[in-house]
Amino acid sequence: MTHSSTYDVCSGLDHFVVIGINYHKADTATRSSFAVCSNKQELITAFALAKGLKDVIVLSTCNRTEIYGIAHPEVLTGILCDATGNQPGVFQQHGYTLLGMQAVEHLFKVSAGLDSQIVGDYEILMQLKKAAKYAKENGLLSSLTDRLVNFALQASKRIKSETKLSTGTVSVAYAAIEVIKEKVTDIQQKNILLVGAGKFGCNVAKNICEYFPGATVKITNRTLQKAKDFAELHGLEFIPFGDIKAKAAESDILIASTTAEDFTITQDFFEDQKPRLLLDLSVPKSIDPAIAGKKGVTLMDVDQISCILDRTLAMRKAEVPQALAIIEETLGEFVEWHKLFMHRHFLGEVKSKLYELSASNTCPQGGDAQKEARIQKAVKTLAVDLRSRTAKGCQYINTMHEYLRMN
Repeated sequence: MTHSSTYDVCSGLDHFVVIGINYHKADTATRSSFAVCSNKQELITAFALAKGLKDVIVLSTCNRTEIYGIAHPEVLTGILCDATGNQPGVFQQHGYTLLGMQAVEHLFKVSAGLDSQIVGDYEILMQLKKAAKYAKENGLLSSLTDRLVNFALQASKRIKSETKLSTGTVSVAYAAIEVIKEKVTDIQQKNILLVGAGKFGCNVAKNICEYFPGATVKITNRTLQKAKDFAELHGLEFIPFGDIKAKAAESDILIASTTAEDFTITQDFFEDQKPRLLLDLSVPKSIDPAIAGKKGVTLMDVDQISCILDRTLAMRKAEVPQALAIIEETLGEFVEWHKLFMHRHFLGEVKSKLYELSASNTCPQGGDAQKEARIQKAVKTLAVDLRSRTAKGCQYINTMHEYLRMN
């Protein structure tokens, strides 16, 4: 996507940057090592505040870990590596850095699902919104970056409603259903164990219930009440987390979607050799990859599962040009807003001066409503002029002249 040269006026965003690791250059294991869970998020927040940063948004999903902010990229890279225990050299090998309007455009594409492993994945919208909310609550989101994110979310919502980019049920949670259909017969006779009752895990569970009615489905989670409540609501069997090893051994299909930093499912879980399908939808991985060497086991991770959707995505890819056009248009609107944002203090000073003139004896008399209308019109005219011309001295004189002429 090539942007208009008018975007170059966003000089205030020269230092806006995104650093990240995603599925384009990094495999699941590398992405897992850079994944940011709640305690690492707290570390990044503490590091950022200690360095006096004002804008740091951390977006961590199964396909990416990115930090958006206004800072030197090496500072953000250092914070990410320190929090996740990685060496900067590993990031340099697998990561990427974008600056200025390139970083802004990347934010818009990510928000719209254009940079997702599954094109049009609309879940990223809520993930970005949640990341921005966390940054704001912790004093790491300035008004400029807050507005920038809002414009990106606005573009994403337009793309959702005006294109077919997100049409259809195409997600990793749905892809898991396709894998089961392809690899397992007589689903109603099989035992299915779901490990993880977070939002993603619950989506998988709902798909299982919808596409395989009558199957024996059990669910467990480290936070017991969450799994228990979900199981009761959807008619599933709740399993205490302490029983996971025994129930895993009984399962024919096991689907893991947890956020644990260590393997939840290990080699000693399976002593028999019966055919068994294991789907690891977690980042970091929840199932020890060494289990794949056991006889009878078919193990697939999130990258392998996502690959089966290529044919389904053809329709969505056809919508990409229209989505990019909407991003281009919204970026133009952001630029227009940004021009006024850059002059907000000047506009405020001019407005204050006009109120002083209005109260002085040199200004013709009139009702308060008339005076207010004249001031608003003069400032509005000035704002329009500043979008194309930035000679503030001349603009100031012209505004005063225009206001007195109106009077």
